[in-house]
Amino acid sequence: MSLTLKSAQLVISGRALRGIYMDNYDCIVIGAGPAGLTAATLLARSGMDVIVIERGEYPGAKNMFGGVLYSRGLEEIFPEFWKEAPVERPVARWVISFLNADSSFSIDYKSRHYSKPPYNAFTVLRSKFDRWHAQKAEAEGVTLVTKTTVLDLIKDNGVITGVKTDREQGDLFAPVVIAADGVNSIVKRNSILGKDLVLDEVSLGVKEILALPEEDINRNFSLSDGEGMARTFVGAATDGVPGGGFIYTNRESISIGVVVKPGSLIEKKVSPEDLLDNFKNHDLVKPIVKNGVRREYSAHLIPEGGSAERNLYADGLIAAGDAAGFTLSTGFRTEGVNYSIMSGAAAAEAVKSAGKKNDFSAKSLSVYVKLLKDYGLLSDFKKHKNAPEFFKNPRLYETYPDLICKVADDIFTVLPGPKDGIFTKLKKSMKGRISWFRIIKDCLAGWRAIL
Repeated sequence: MSLTLKSAQLVISGRALRGIYMDNYDCIVIGAGPAGLTAATLLARSGMDVIVIERGEYPGAKNMFGGVLYSRGLEEIFPEFWKEAPVERPVARWVISFLNADSSFSIDYKSRHYSKPPYNAFTVLRSKFDRWHAQKAEAEGVTLVTKTTVLDLIKDNGVITGVKTDREQGDLFAPVVIAADGVNSIVKRNSILGKDLVLDEVSLGVKEILALPEEDINRNFSLSDGEGMARTFVGAATDGVPGGGFIYTNRESISIGVVVKPGSLIEKKVSPEDLLDNFKNHDLVKPIVKNGVRREYSAHLIPEGGSAERNLYADGLIAAGDAAGFTLSTGFRTEGVNYSIMSGAAAAEAVKSAGKKNDFSAKSLSVYVKLLKDYGLLSDFKKHKNAPEFFKNPRLYETYPDLICKVADDIFTVLPGPKDGIFTKLKKSMKGRISWFRIIKDCLAGWRAIL
């Protein structure tokens, strides 16, 4: 435990800090996830006094995601982080599978260079990874306080001056606050940026971690030692409910889950737990997970589509990560943690820029938007702005997966007599189910949304 004297106040730094801390900082960060820890690390690295408030018992205790971390953004902050970070496996194989009741049709891509530095992506477990990330932040001088909830913003004549916490005498003060406290951000909702969550604008992810021996994982998923796989499922994986299933391989466990629209669950009167159980028991999934022992169950709301630019900053406040809606699904992949890291880096740069002018007004912090554009983040969301609406189409989860599987079944089934061509087989499978006009219209909508 290191003690220093600053402004006649006692400062207890690092992980030893749990109950006593100074009440004035250069910046307060809410949430010890990838966005908050990235922002705090970069601010502390520049010499600013930063405190991170985390409601969980430890960083990662309440954080959940599917399991894939795209590495390039974090590698710029911590070069060759994989040499010390608790990553699971580099993802060398990507699979998209369309399911009906008893068949699957998969697009399978595997590349050896994904298993070599600088790596494209890793599977990670947040309970381990976020603690490592927090330790790196503390090594830069960040003050971390856990088991503490931020209740509200403190304002003076409308200007944000700090936050209220649930600790006794827990008011903290700073000229700027970074809200990185997740999709259901209390801080953002209690500011001029906020609004209540709308079911149509979020998805619900439920996940289990199943322990499996490393050799079983390699055999079941056709992997070599040190290789990982990310596999997504569409169709029977969610019994026609808009969404999909996923399986990610860790070192000695797999992450398996489903992501669905909450409104559809209510409409179809089905629970996410039932959907996950049905997915695990599908004839084509059950054999590869049957020996897994459940070690963890979690659920998480997932934002969709990002926030409008005007909802990203205000006087003395910036929203980053899930609090800003920075999660994007394009059908081929879902990105969230890498956007959180990039938005955290952009938030730090915006705060440093404002600090040089000693001006944390909305006008000064608006440079945040330019920085997000420079990182390419906002352009991604603009390009795929129609994706959330496109993925509400029920035919994506019922008609098309079944049609793909039935056509594949016809192609590979050999019967006596003349053979029909693929086009004829497709027309027979479409009859009474869907028209060419509808297929073309859906394809054009998909082109605009995800390509």
